[in-house]
Amino acid sequence: MSVTTLTAVQISKDTASVSIPIAGGTAINSANTMAVAYPIEDKLIVLVNNTYAGAKKVTFEAGDYIAAGKGDLEESLAQNEVKAFVLSSDRFKDSDGNLNISFESGMTGFVKVLALP
Repeated sequence: MSVTTLTAVQISKDTASVSIPIAGGTAINSANTMAVAYPIEDKLIVLVNNTYAGAKKVTFEAGDYIAAGKGDLEESLAQNEVKAFVLSSDRFKDSDGNLNISFESGMTGFVKVLALP
């Protein structure tokens, strides 16, 4: 399985952000894992859109730090549903500093990552 590297869109404080359509995110390839560099705690928002004709699951993989024992977070998304996730770095950040995301086989859609100031 290969890895698709995501780059977070930096959001500025006290200003309107640029238009951020979910379809402008990175397309999901369920055969690949996605990885994004994890900044400071609670500074990432991950938006996931499922465009598959039915419910599919996204999995945020447990990392390598103190709360990793809580395990992966698996969330089901209905067709055309968009969910936003703010994830704890102590549970999900791996030793390379990344948040890793995997998808149920056949899932289609988009992922967009926003970095907060």
